[in-house]
Amino acid sequence: MDRVVKNSQAARLKGKKPREPGYARLAHLLREEIFGGHVAAGARLKVSDIARRYGTSTNPAREALQVLEGEGLVTITPNRGASVREINEDMLQNVFELRTLLWIYIIKTFVEFATADEIAELRRHQLACEAAAQNGDYPAYHHANILFHDLIVDHHFNSEAVAIIRKHNGWMKAFAKSEPLSLAQMRRSVAEHWRIVEAVEAGETQKAADAIEEHLTNAQASFLERLRRRRLNAAN
Repeated sequence: MDRVVKNSQAARLKGKKPREPGYARLAHLLREEIFGGHVAAGARLKVSDIARRYGTSTNPAREALQVLEGEGLVTITPNRGASVREINEDMLQNVFELRTLLWIYIIKTFVEFATADEIAELRRHQLACEAAAQNGDYPAYHHANILFHDLIVDHHFNSEAVAIIRKHNGWMKAFAKSEPLSLAQMRRSVAEHWRIVEAVEAGETQKAADAIEEHLTNAQASFLERLRRRRLNAAN
């Protein structure tokens, strides 16, 4: 039995998720390169270069670029190939305005239909966020924060709304990872999470909507601040 099959079986036996498809992994790596400042806005992304750099065939590289195009990170032009799109304040504001509208809709539905187990799980993720913030552990906070938000959106019945939210999730997560929150920002986010949790537990639909709107408004301000700081640092 070859090594790949053995590793796959071992992962399943340990209860781990199967390894994601090759193109998804490539999209993740390219996303992190873009937000890590290693690939500048306007830079060309050639399928052959990506395949050679990551030791893969051209098909996964091409599919990865298509994923990033769907997220709005890359522009693919016929006969010219792919190039990195500039992520600026206007784009970010447009994305957050749309996400806020959808999140208000989704959290209201979550309040109405979440099971007791789902609500308890939401609290567990929030406790993990709080513990990470208290320890100043941003990677742990980042992980728990993703689980917190994903739980609310993952099982929503409106697949179109979920697809729009997920469209930008990858690059927003990559940006958040490359530009960590300060301790004060983590603590503020935790306080906002608690307002969401408490409203969900009380079955208060409008309070949950108000809490998620406040949370996203502050998240937008934080993203814009970090984006401006990155632009100024790049100019110096």
